[in-house]
Amino acid sequence: MADLKTMLVRSNVACALVCMSLLAHAETSADPAAVPNATEPEISASADVLSTRPFVGDDPVAIRDALAGQSLNTNSPSLSDRIRKLIHVPVPKAPSGLDSTKASLGRDLAFVVPAPYGIRYQSKTHLLTVDIDLSDDNNPGAILLKKTITGQRGRGLVVAPEAKAKGYIQHIDLIELKSGERSKTRVHGRVTLSQTAFHEANGDFAIVLMCSMAPPYLTDRREHSDPTNDEPTDITKRTSTLYTNIHAIWLVSPQRGIVLSKKLHLSK
Repeated sequence: MADLKTMLVRSNVACALVCMSLLAHAETSADPAAVPNATEPEISASADVLSTRPFVGDDPVAIRDALAGQSLNTNSPSLSDRIRKLIHVPVPKAPSGLDSTKASLGRDLAFVVPAPYGIRYQSKTHLLTVDIDLSDDNNPGAILLKKTITGQRGRGLVVAPEAKAKGYIQHIDLIELKSGERSKTRVHGRVTLSQTAFHEANGDFAIVLMCSMAPPYLTDRREHSDPTNDEPTDITKRTSTLYTNIHAIWLVSPQRGIVLSKKLHLSK
């Protein structure tokens, strides 16, 4: 018990330091849309200062493993029991190197989702438009945080009866996010942005989802499909869904640490 208390104290202190860092970052990363009178050199100079502080969000795997395999210390003694009852199947043991600070649920979380498409900039009007669907094509209705596929696919290479014997076995690991009762996955927004600030981003864009965990916290399911003639691959798919309340959505240039907008919103 003493070791658990010590670990929680260290975790809370580390979380406080992370939050202080994020707040400092937010204060120094003024939204360009909110300061239309700022000159291009001023925006560029701010970007140069922040370029040494890239955005690193919470690890969805660490959050999932914390919910699935770790005890939670909250004001409600039954919280961890309720979460465990929601796990439909056994899940692997959390990695030994799990970062308890990132996996802590006593703070707001920040998930960084790359945005390689859906960003449009009009140089004549200095208007940047965001229209991005964060869902997976094969699994609409939830925001895709992480997708990992291991193993080879046998389509076009082998017939169904021989697929498994020849090693065409895939494991698909999906971690998705749902917020509120409505399944909103599309991010919209319009930002007035100078050409200098746009070029500073250099095509490096991401969406940051600021959120907190909410009931039912986690569902975790596995599906298995045997090889068929259409898909000669033995496939095991794990889908983990994190449930949250999203408080804010930012558009950032993650590697350069530039905040481009804090005024994005979700829609279906």
